[in-house]
Amino acid sequence: MDSLDAQRKYLVTCSESLILSHGQGPGLDLVEKETDPQQVVMVNLSCLLLKNLDNVGSCRSLRVCILADNFISTIDALIACVHIVKLDLKGNQITQLPGVVFWDSLRRLQLLHLHDNNMGTRKNIEGLSGCPNLTALTLYDTPLSLKGNYRHCIINSIWSLKALDNFVVSDEEIIENWILPLHFKTLCHNFYLNLYPAAKMGPYQSEMRAIHKIISEVNRIQSVYSPTLIIQRWIRGHLTRKRLGLVPAVPSRERFSIRVHLSPIASVETDSQQTQEETWVKECTAKQHLQVLQEVVTSQASLEAKKQKDISPPHNTPQNSKTMRSNRAKYSEAERDFSAAEEFYEEKLGKMCFRLIGFKALVHQVEPVSNMLISRQQGGRDIRSAIRLFHTQRPETPKLPHPRPPLINAEKRLMGRCLGSISLAPFQVIQRAYRMREQAEALQRRAQQVAHSQARREGAQGQRHGLLEARREVVLQVREKEQKEVEGALALLRASRDREVQEVRQRHAVFLEEKRRRASERAMVVAFSRQHAFLSKTVNRHAVRQRQSHAQQERSVMVASSRQQSRIQRERIMGCIEDRQQSLKEEAITSRVNRDTYLATKHTNQLLRAQERVASVKASHAKMEVLHPVPVNQTA
Repeated sequence: MDSLDAQRKYLVTCSESLILSHGQGPGLDLVEKETDPQQVVMVNLSCLLLKNLDNVGSCRSLRVCILADNFISTIDALIACVHIVKLDLKGNQITQLPGVVFWDSLRRLQLLHLHDNNMGTRKNIEGLSGCPNLTALTLYDTPLSLKGNYRHCIINSIWSLKALDNFVVSDEEIIENWILPLHFKTLCHNFYLNLYPAAKMGPYQSEMRAIHKIISEVNRIQSVYSPTLIIQRWIRGHLTRKRLGLVPAVPSRERFSIRVHLSPIASVETDSQQTQEETWVKECTAKQHLQVLQEVVTSQASLEAKKQKDISPPHNTPQNSKTMRSNRAKYSEAERDFSAAEEFYEEKLGKMCFRLIGFKALVHQVEPVSNMLISRQQGGRDIRSAIRLFHTQRPETPKLPHPRPPLINAEKRLMGRCLGSISLAPFQVIQRAYRMREQAEALQRRAQQVAHSQARREGAQGQRHGLLEARREVVLQVREKEQKEVEGALALLRASRDREVQEVRQRHAVFLEEKRRRASERAMVVAFSRQHAFLSKTVNRHAVRQRQSHAQQERSVMVASSRQQSRIQRERIMGCIEDRQQSLKEEAITSRVNRDTYLATKHTNQLLRAQERVASVKASHAKMEVLHPVPVNQTA
């Protein structure tokens, strides 16, 4: 409890300067702030520990109001902001919403975020039914959202609502006892839409674009996954094409017209019947439309299949049936009245009905079974049309029989004969006197009743004045008592405020003293750090110089030693080079002597071999004999 009181001490009042610092004007510049609250069109006061909305009503042009994550409990001050389009009240302490008058004034409100609040019953949000253009609403993470049938009650109490708690409203939630396929079901993934996206707060134009994007997405989902809207779009497209002449022309043959009314044919003279028919029209489903269209197409196909030419209809067909002729003669006049009523009804309904037009086939059938079926179908249609005609006609008021004259018996006849010559003037005078006396007595009784009622009224007025005086005295006493209590409470409040002011002043003084102490410590630390930095720089500079001198001495010693080593190495290299040159010279002389010796030996060997070859050739020439060629046989 102490922590809660401590938190309440830090709650902030919504002041005009706070609104101007967190508000935006209609321009594109985010840096420049508005100076007039009436020109502010968007304000973001989220997470500011607000406890009330006292000065928000001065923003007459406000369109986007973000009040999330505060401690607000009442929002009555927003009744003056009639141009609000989006209102974010997420994460507050709201338990009761205002009434219908408050929400009726916000006629442009389309997005309302109330999730993460403390509404627990439907009575807490009854006023939302007066918001005429509310499109999207969030109420999740509230005690009310945990109750059963909560979504059905909210959707059917706010007529303009199209999306609730991140799901678009489906036709199953509006039309009772209507079972749809899976992708048209309530809370299906096709109807999911994030109504509260986590995005950074941008300028006013981008916020309005985000609002329009959410509303357009809601409308798109409804147009794609709402069977009612799909059927209406088809019918409007057909009527528009027909009006523009885009429907193909019908050949000049005998035509039949099947009228599919979305309400039963009845008299349209009374307003109650019109409202019933319009209600029935709104409750018509897509399944009924499709069934009617399927029946019409199948009936036309069956009639076209049975059509034949140049065959006279048999006697048992509807054309030659005596019963049907008599029925047609009997109901011809009724059908004319029915057609007139139907034309008047069509003018009244306008676009609430549509007509399927086709060609009537000439039925000439030889088979007796199909003829019998056709005659029975025709008889059933005539009977149904007669029943519809009977129900559309108003019952005539029954004529009352003429009253019979009273019976005159023999005694009455005798008295009439006896008294026929007697004058009735004295009796009339006596009757008139009795009547006047009765009137006077009635007037006297009325006067007494009036006097008695006046006396009772005066007594009642006296009692009322006494009661009013007593009530006034009680009210004055209660008011004096309440005034004393209020004065005592004000005194306690002033005392508590004085104590709070003293505490704040003491805390401020302690804060100032702490601030001075910290400033002195900071100055001492700065001075010490400066001295330490100067000393450290000096020491570092001296150390750097010493390191540089040592490095220079080491470098000179290393240079001298390296020069001496390079000289010694150079002398060694020169000695090696001279020894190498001497060895190379010796090797060259030795190789030259060896080469000359090898060449001389080779030449001697070659000369000996040549001499041996010459001797062998000479010996072979001495032994050679003359050979004569053998003649060749030409015939072979």
